[in-house]
Amino acid sequence: MDIFFQHNPSVLYWGSVTVACLLGAMSPGPSLAIVVNHSLSQGRFAGVCVALAHGVGIGIFAFLTAFGLVIAVDKNPLMFDVIQIFGSVFLFFMALKLLFAPLEKTADIVVAMRSSPMKAARDGFLIALLNPKILFFFTALFSQFVRVDSQPWEKMVLTCIAAGVDALWYILVALIISQTGSLSAFQKNSWWLDKIFSLVLFSIAFYFIVEISQTADFTAISEWLF
Repeated sequence: MDIFFQHNPSVLYWGSVTVACLLGAMSPGPSLAIVVNHSLSQGRFAGVCVALAHGVGIGIFAFLTAFGLVIAVDKNPLMFDVIQIFGSVFLFFMALKLLFAPLEKTADIVVAMRSSPMKAARDGFLIALLNPKILFFFTALFSQFVRVDSQPWEKMVLTCIAAGVDALWYILVALIISQTGSLSAFQKNSWWLDKIFSLVLFSIAFYFIVEISQTADFTAISEWLF
């Protein structure tokens, strides 16, 4: 795919990756719940431990996806086209979901029992590593940015951005939750960020869909699929 910033990674390229990764981290789910649980029950340090370990787990998924997609491109370009098509549509609907999400986020909060920071870190790592949706997200996202001639350093930077953004976001969550002792304050402060970044992701995903619709060989893809 002739994506406008793929031939020579630029500030726009890395900025788009960063925004998309941030949106993925900001989405409510079990990861948010585990960070909030440990921050409320054990305090700031435990919440930060969860966030850092969660970032490591995310980094593992990102690493496997970034390097695995290059193999997919090399072995079967049509399969990669299919991944890109479904990936761009997935990002588009993810942006829409966040854009129209209500103020109150359901995070399934059940305050955790007090435990050691090591156990808190373990929970953060496992909740990232055992969530199959994360692998699907990075497959959808990185398929828009990885190309067959991507350099190893580019894929490593993608991995570091994914892990770093995730860890920093959940560290921020842990700091806010442990400081206020309330989930509602965090929800109110993050709602506007959700809307701003979802609009950016919406624009990126829309561009990808238009670009792919113009460059993909749908006849060859149909023959390959059916």
